[in-house]
Amino acid sequence: MSEDDFKAEERASYRRWSREILRYSDLDPVGHVNNNAFGQFIENSRTVLFHHANETIRAAGGQPMTYDWVIRRIEYDYLREVRYPGEIEVGVAITRIGNSSMIMRHGVFTADYCAATSIGVSVCFDLNTRSSTSIPDQYRKVFWRVAGLE
Repeated sequence: MSEDDFKAEERASYRRWSREILRYSDLDPVGHVNNNAFGQFIENSRTVLFHHANETIRAAGGQPMTYDWVIRRIEYDYLREVRYPGEIEVGVAITRIGNSSMIMRHGVFTADYCAATSIGVSVCFDLNTRSSTSIPDQYRKVFWRVAGLE
């Protein structure tokens, strides 16, 4: 599948998943999960992926990354409401890896439907120079193997 063929609203498009239990505090005054909660669900799925990459490289005897990741751009499409109580699953797919950034796609799913999608650019960030830096090859390989397009 190419990036152009990616179907964000289909579960089969995602290889890496995280699960979230809905909290009462995720609701807005009209009783559905608010936009801020969706941002937190998606942020958590990215963080879980980055943590997994660090642990995978450490387990293989490599040095964990001394950089961090920042969001350059992120867009959300809210498709259907989600109501409390319940659980959601967040799928993550990496559709492109460049020199210092990668495009990450997310889908937020209930048991029955896709509630929201997101596309964002995550940048590898050197904490010492306070600027973007090249993504190390060992991380490229882990990211693509775990969440890249097949």
